[in-house]
Amino acid sequence: MTGVKHLKYLYRQGKTTQKKLILLHGTGGDEHSLLEIAEFLAPESTLLSFRGNINEQGMNRFFKRNGLNQFDYDSLAEESSNLLNEIKTISHSHEIPLTDWIVVGFSNGANIAAHIMLAQQTELNKGLFFHPMSLDKYPEKTELPDTSVWLSYGNGDPIVSNTSFSQLVNEFDSRGAKVTTQTTDQGHQLTMDELTHAKQWLDTLD
Repeated sequence: MTGVKHLKYLYRQGKTTQKKLILLHGTGGDEHSLLEIAEFLAPESTLLSFRGNINEQGMNRFFKRNGLNQFDYDSLAEESSNLLNEIKTISHSHEIPLTDWIVVGFSNGANIAAHIMLAQQTELNKGLFFHPMSLDKYPEKTELPDTSVWLSYGNGDPIVSNTSFSQLVNEFDSRGAKVTTQTTDQGHQLTMDELTHAKQWLDTLD
């Protein structure tokens, strides 16, 4: 057994009256990648931003893959548990209930965040996922009536298929989660239109 490798992260205390966001970057990003987007989505919010532990040819990721959309499920399970444990530890040290967090992920970060909500028992119940896909491995079929998620998809996305995106949406929907989706005509990149839509959704959360 190897020891748990702790994730690098950035914590920034915001106003107590503002939201609390966990930020998970896409492939090749780091803990700074989504800070500007977070500032747009929820100014002066508390931020907990992670860097993925996996190095793929110099690019940071949250779990291993063996080629485009060829996922290493052992790595996914291990890194999901590691990330969730880190979130719990940091939340405890800052006295933040897990239910206060909104997980904001893009691409690879969105994938592991959605996977944690679907495949593990967790009190994390709010997610904002840009360009995620189904990872197919959801052995737990926990009902999620208290979970609210927002997911975006680009019709021109060369990485995320409409089928895979729809499977993920259906997985949340079938468990009773409150699901909001946004479709754009763009590819695998963030657009101002979807960021604005995401901000509007965030503003409806308590």
